[in-house]
Parts: sequence; structure tokens; C-alpha cells
Amino acid sequence: MADQKKLKKSAAKAYDKAEDAVTDARAAVAEAKRRAKKLAKKSRPSVKPLENALDDAASGLKDAKKTAKGAGQATKSSTTTTPAEPRSIYTPPLPDIDETSVQLPDGHDAHVDLHAQTLVALRALARTKGVTNVSRYTKAALIEKIEQA
Repeated sequence: MADQKKLKKSAAKAYDKAEDAVTDARAAVAEAKRRAKKLAKKSRPSVKPLENALDDAASGLKDAKKTAKGAGQATKSSTTTTPAEPRSIYTPPLPDIDETSVQLPDGHDAHVDLHAQTLVALRALARTKGVTNVSRYTKAALIEKIEQA
């Protein structure tokens, strides 16, 4: 009987320890979830505003197509030509062209795209404009010097 009481007492202690371990594990899991959620908020930006902006742009494009189609049907009844569809709401800007006027050997002025020229041609052009030490400049620096001259 004494052995049975000892066994029951040790079993109860083991059970209590197991319950404490489970409670601690659940608390640790809850803490880990809370920290993971906090870290997730910090690490990635919110996608909702971007999704809303994309939806607005898509609906604007659909509205523009409907308007263009409606206008096309209105003009179709009066004329037989079909209207042109809008290519896009967003068009990229055109690149800037650095042009300078150059006097040709025959005396006429001509416009030259400086970025399209070779370094040798730019050096010759710089010499005609009066720039000195042209061999030490890079292409970009030569273009600046030619524009300043």
C-alpha cells in the first residue's frame, strides 16, 4: 500500500509538471504569434493602398474606353470612319536631345545631336568652338564644354 501511495503521489507530481509545461508552451506559442505578427507589420508595406490605386486606374481605363466607344458610335452614324482608340492613359516622356548648331564648310548652319556623335567627332567640334585640352575630357564633359562655348 505504501508503494501505491508513492506511485500515486509521483504520478500526480508528474501530471502537474506536465500541465505546467503545456501551459508554458501555450503561452510561448501565443507570445511567438504576437511577435511574428508585429514583425510582419514592420517588414512589409501595406498592399491595400496599391491595390486600390490599381483598381481605380483600371476602372478609369474602362470608363475611357466606354466613352471613346460611345463617341465613336455617335460619329459612326454621321460618318463612316472609325475613331482611333486611346493608346494609353500613361505615355512616357520623350528623351531630351542635346542639339547644337554647327557651321558646315559650305557656310550653312546645321543642328547636330551631340550624344549621337563619336568622341573623335566631338573633339573636332570642340576644337572648332575654341575649347582647349579636348583630349583629357570625357564625352559628357566635352558635350558640356561645347554647349558652354
